[in-house]
Amino acid sequence: MVDYKEFDFPAELCCSPSPLIAIAGLDTVNNTIHRTIWDAFHSPVGRDSRAVLNFFHLTSEYKFPNLSEKRVMPYIPKGILKRNWLEKHIRYDPAVVVIFYDCDWDDESWNEKISECSSRVQSIRLSLEGRKSRIVVVLIQKLMPAVDDTITTERAASLCEACTLNPKALFILPVVDNIHGYAIRLENAFYDLAQNYYQQQIRSVKSKLENLSKTSHQYLIVRYSFKIAFYNELRQDHHNAHKHYHQCYMSLLEIRTFDTNIYEVKVVAAYIIYKISRLLFSMKRARDALTQFNSHVNVFKSMIGPPELMFEHYSWLSKQFSMFASLFDETTAESSTATQALNPGFFFKEAADYAKKRKISAYDICQDANVYPSSDPLSQWNNIEFYGQRPWRLIKTLNNLDFDTIEADGIQALKFYENTKVDHSKAIISFLGNAMKQFKHYNCPRMRNLLAVQMADEYYNAKDYSKALTLWSHMLWDYRDEGWEAIAHELVNKCLKCAYLTASVQNYVELNLEALKYYKNVDLQKALNNIGSIIQRKIPEPEKTLNEYEKNISMEEWQKCDSMQSKSVLEIDMSVTNSTVDTKVILKDVSCDGIEIEIFIKANFPILVQFSKLIACVTCIDNTYDVDVCTDSNRLIYGESKTHKYTCKFVPSPNDVGKEITVNSIKLQLGSEPDFPIVLKFYSSIKKTKSFEREMNNFSLSKTSDDEFERIKQITSATLKPRSSRLGMEIKHQNPALLLEWYKVSVCLTNLEDRPVSDVCLNFSLNRNNNEKIEHSTEVCEDPDKNILSLPVDFKLDSMLVGDQKTQSFYVRFSSLDTRYFQLMISYSIEDNNRTKIACVKDVEIIIDVNIVFDVSVTYMSSKFEPVSKVYVGEPLIVMPNIKCLSPWPILIENTSFQLAKHVNISAGGYQSVLNGVLLESDECASEVLCVTPSEFNENILGCFTINWKRANVGNECKNGYSSIELPKIIVEKSSFLVDMKLPAHGWLHTPMSVVYFLHNNSESLLTLDVSMEANEAFMMAGHKDLNVTVLPESTYKLHFNLYPLVVGVSTLPKMHIGCTSEPNDFKHILNDVLVRSLQTQIYIMPKHLPIQTNEVLK
Repeated sequence: MVDYKEFDFPAELCCSPSPLIAIAGLDTVNNTIHRTIWDAFHSPVGRDSRAVLNFFHLTSEYKFPNLSEKRVMPYIPKGILKRNWLEKHIRYDPAVVVIFYDCDWDDESWNEKISECSSRVQSIRLSLEGRKSRIVVVLIQKLMPAVDDTITTERAASLCEACTLNPKALFILPVVDNIHGYAIRLENAFYDLAQNYYQQQIRSVKSKLENLSKTSHQYLIVRYSFKIAFYNELRQDHHNAHKHYHQCYMSLLEIRTFDTNIYEVKVVAAYIIYKISRLLFSMKRARDALTQFNSHVNVFKSMIGPPELMFEHYSWLSKQFSMFASLFDETTAESSTATQALNPGFFFKEAADYAKKRKISAYDICQDANVYPSSDPLSQWNNIEFYGQRPWRLIKTLNNLDFDTIEADGIQALKFYENTKVDHSKAIISFLGNAMKQFKHYNCPRMRNLLAVQMADEYYNAKDYSKALTLWSHMLWDYRDEGWEAIAHELVNKCLKCAYLTASVQNYVELNLEALKYYKNVDLQKALNNIGSIIQRKIPEPEKTLNEYEKNISMEEWQKCDSMQSKSVLEIDMSVTNSTVDTKVILKDVSCDGIEIEIFIKANFPILVQFSKLIACVTCIDNTYDVDVCTDSNRLIYGESKTHKYTCKFVPSPNDVGKEITVNSIKLQLGSEPDFPIVLKFYSSIKKTKSFEREMNNFSLSKTSDDEFERIKQITSATLKPRSSRLGMEIKHQNPALLLEWYKVSVCLTNLEDRPVSDVCLNFSLNRNNNEKIEHSTEVCEDPDKNILSLPVDFKLDSMLVGDQKTQSFYVRFSSLDTRYFQLMISYSIEDNNRTKIACVKDVEIIIDVNIVFDVSVTYMSSKFEPVSKVYVGEPLIVMPNIKCLSPWPILIENTSFQLAKHVNISAGGYQSVLNGVLLESDECASEVLCVTPSEFNENILGCFTINWKRANVGNECKNGYSSIELPKIIVEKSSFLVDMKLPAHGWLHTPMSVVYFLHNNSESLLTLDVSMEANEAFMMAGHKDLNVTVLPESTYKLHFNLYPLVVGVSTLPKMHIGCTSEPNDFKHILNDVLVRSLQTQIYIMPKHLPIQTNEVLK
């Protein structure tokens, strides 16, 4: 038997057809330009807007398919659709042949080029053998053609004449950077030529169709209608394609069917309906596609054919639904046409249903077909000419055999193939899997669950018991959680069979425990006996529904199973089963003295069942406790529904104080070592509650009446409380703290216990309510002269005898004004009468407010003590910080300091703080003063001002603090000219005094100035009143004047005027500004000295 394949949809039918274009003359291996052209036609650039074409490379060795022989129309055909016709037009028979040729218009060997190109065209024209394919020549040229070029026009005409080519079939392809643009233009031209070719083919077929008679040439009518539709599909004319496919389908329905041709008609009908459905979906007519498909199925559902091939009919129907579901799925991926009530899943489900019918039919019909006929009726399967025809009829024609004999052999061969080669379960599982995927996508969980159960059934039939068990187990969880107990009962039985067949001890015990809820009488006793066999490490009795074959293979699996021999205990997670035992837990008292636990167990067994041990598993963060609640098996006998209460108590570890204690699980043990005990593990945190549970109980197979257990509210976790502390604690500190001071906190402890305490530890930390910013602005240390500690801080105080007192001091510093909430916790250990250490904890909250110490404002003044907003480089500037005390405590200023920037210098005379040792009360003010000189044009920041201070009334309680501010910014400008003066602090009446003016030229050029002095009545003046001065670059010029005071008191000095005609107006403005800022305008004149005082001074 050859590699026979049953009915399916061929690849040439399922592809999206597009015009076939043959490309000749491109050497894509050795010529990079040719490769670039080929890649441009296959490039994805702009693919959405480009014509859809199918290119293939036409080599010199290529042979076109043979032409169909000319027949006198009309004739009687042998079949409906030829198998090779679709593939021929999709892959081998081009609509357009494009010949590429390298040739420039100015080529020196033009005549030779014409001759070579002409021979190539003629060679391809001959190889087409009379086909009507369009021939196109594309000249590959290095340069862009000129718009108006006589030579180009003449040579193009001569080339067309030599090649017998229409001028519209000649194209130019310049090799330039934008080759993709030219490729797209050529594609559009090829597409238009292909459209004309296929339109001509349509006209040719239509002319044949018009001469046919519906009564005599039904096969040809169907064939030609199909060809016209396919040509339209190649032209991308979907509307006309659908129209003619529909006409083709209607013509097919008119064919009379017999057992000899019914299979061919059904195959062709399936192919046509595939084309119709695909086109309707592509045209967004999904509802029409659904209507057409339903009509198609209704028509052919009853067209079975020979009864011996019933399985073939079901296979065909299954493929129909599978095909339509796939098309529907492709469409819904691009649009939202499907819904919960109508989606591809339903069609995949129908495909699976018909596949099941096929399986049943094949079993009934083909189970005896174990011998393949000697005539080998399927040997010509690959050689049949028409879709859907039987291969043995070709053998009959070739060998002239008896029809009935070869027909019987053919049917026998199909039955043999169906019985021995077809994996029915695989097909059913595939369809069900696709359907489940669809129902999951459209949120249909119950349909999905139903199909999952059916898939598990099929896995079971295929003897893949492990997969069947997995699927049934998952579905059992779902149906059990929703309260479908009847369905759950049935699934438990199925799972039990699979668990036994696979010798899965874990699953087998879990399922038997769940089965106790549903079983009665004999079945119940059998389940208990099987659990007992597992405990005794024996093989349990087989399930009663297993046949002999299944019993034999299951016995082999159990004999190979080593889990019962290698393990000492079998632990069952009861959270995944629906058992007849339930537990609840209440934590009664949780303290260091002991934890009391109450455990309630409700069991419902029709007969008495005895357990051996009850254990509570208690967990903490670091520790785990297995507490023996009851080891007396006589107290662990359960029967009819009743609630049993057990109490136990244990002492936790002192390290668990303050941590959460949780009863994680309850363990009930069946059997004991050295047997194979089964431990039922009930997780206390997993309790499934359903809003419909009470209503569903009305339909339950086993109703419960024990309301006492339902009223119990579980308490499974609690925080372990420490023993109450009797340690005295006194906290001393003087609130509020001041910003950036080391604030002292003292904690005084007194042991008021009746026995010594040990491991005393003081923990100081920020409250959790504080944010991260506060944590970063808080510092702690035990001594300001030592390292800073990180929060939280532990201070170890070791042990304390009865009545002992200990004091722990530490310092805190704050760099922000936020209020701090601290947690101060004292922990220690004390021994009880049994010399067991018990942890004790005491904690308090400390609130510390933070106040600012000083309000500091800074004023900038000129040498005349007048406020300024800018300063010139080299000009003296007076910095005056004004300090206001805001502290509620008196503050002693220890010293002040300036940290000046590099470009700022202290003026002559240095700096001496005037506030050292000054005591400021609340709201008192003080000022500091410093004269500086900016030395260069730089940043506007002058530096920082720092005050070191401490509280005046607390001695050593709080350490020194400091306050630092950044000096405000001021504009620093560079001036090419500065002036200052030197004169005594005061003058004497009628006593000459000297005044010196300094003219500073800070520029790199000569500075010529007109200097004049304006006299007044308060002074007589000696010196130049009008003077022309030249100041050298980077130098200073001095002007000396003698003044003779004439008036006592505050007198106005003679006013100096400076002019400069050679500089711009901006410089004159600077001159006036400098004179006003820098020169003193008044001086105080003292009365004349008495002679005695003068003599004393002279001495």
